[in-house]
Amino acid sequence: MSGRLKETYLANEPDNAIAPELYSKYHVKQGLRNENGTGVKVGLTRICDVIGYEMVNNHKRPIDGELIYRGYSLNDLVKLEKSTNKIQGYETAAFLLIFGNLPTPSELAEFQFVLKHNFSNSLVFENYRTKNLLNAMQIEVLKLFGQDQNPETDSLEDRMMKGLCILSSLPLFVFSVYSKKKISSYPLPHAGFAENVLWMARDHQPYSKQEARVLDVLMMVHADHGGGNNSTFADVVISSTGTDIYSCISAAIGSLKGPKHGGAAGKVGSQTQMLLKTLNSESTDEEMNELCEKILRKEAGDGSGLIYGIGHAIYTRSDPRCQLIKEEVRILAKEKGEEATFDLMERFEKAACRTMKKVKGNTVCANVDYYSGFAYHLLGIDQALYTPLFAISRCAGWIAHHLENRQSNRKLIRPANIYVGKRRTIDFDAVKKAQEQALQPSDWRVVL
Repeated sequence: MSGRLKETYLANEPDNAIAPELYSKYHVKQGLRNENGTGVKVGLTRICDVIGYEMVNNHKRPIDGELIYRGYSLNDLVKLEKSTNKIQGYETAAFLLIFGNLPTPSELAEFQFVLKHNFSNSLVFENYRTKNLLNAMQIEVLKLFGQDQNPETDSLEDRMMKGLCILSSLPLFVFSVYSKKKISSYPLPHAGFAENVLWMARDHQPYSKQEARVLDVLMMVHADHGGGNNSTFADVVISSTGTDIYSCISAAIGSLKGPKHGGAAGKVGSQTQMLLKTLNSESTDEEMNELCEKILRKEAGDGSGLIYGIGHAIYTRSDPRCQLIKEEVRILAKEKGEEATFDLMERFEKAACRTMKKVKGNTVCANVDYYSGFAYHLLGIDQALYTPLFAISRCAGWIAHHLENRQSNRKLIRPANIYVGKRRTIDFDAVKKAQEQALQPSDWRVVL
């Protein structure tokens, strides 16, 4: 339809482009990144801290990474949960992020009850018109606004309960659409949130305790990652307008849907399949190094020149999320007789980091996505569910940052741009002549 408009747009495309050198000329932080690659400081938060380097003489010095939830190391939170017999780490982390403190046993029990009962049945469908689950999640979250009797209330406690309704409803919606079977309630009322998610994701297949533990840790490490990641920042920017939480969470899901943000785990899944076809336990380190260099030269992999799951904007020497998942996956791989595959993944991880140092001079580490894709593979979870599961997990962090913004940062976020286009004027005599002679608009546009 209207192919001429597409041709016209393409013809004008060069006039619409912004030259890269203009960003440095006008001292504009493209992508809100400093020249040394660090993020521009745009806000304050008490929810989460992401530590991956130290600045020495305006240069990054690599250090072991840390992820802090409300003052607690994520490593300690996972260790705390592993000390119990129950699988409830995600609920504990979500409560901590949203409320600000670790829950008492009674508070955790009430929170778990709400997560499994505060859902909207209207979000349950067996079929859906869009094939993209993230897009469908966005639409359905916005539909909750229409069913809310008082959607615009600005009290923090009401916003919090609306957020928990979203978090409670999303798993039922996602797995109903994915399985094409209506799931009207959580199937395991006495089990943890991650156990229910695993049960639904695998169409009610029995699971081992380690399988449940792996998904629980996956959900814990994805629950938040500070206020600077793209989806949370989108949530915060829109929250600053004072709009409803449904609009904010929907926008965050839209951000996560992008291939540069939440889609990386799926890319790692495809890369893992390629590795298993290309390499084996007999492959040498030299062969692995060579494959990494081919990927960087766009001669292997998907042709993007990227080794998925390797490198991060903040973490340098290590990504704590990756380390936590890796250790749980190591145990699960042994349980499932996939130790050889795990060893291959670990060797390729080291080869990729070596190659990045050799080719690009960067100290990098495997990020959270590297072993996440393999973990989902071991759990028997379809690749189509990787990013929706990320969204479900991150919903806790989005709620927490939304509430923090509404409580403490009431200013509208409104940055500025510098206009670098041409200045034009209109020759009205030429316009009159054009109207009389039916000339084209291009005959009367004048550039100053």
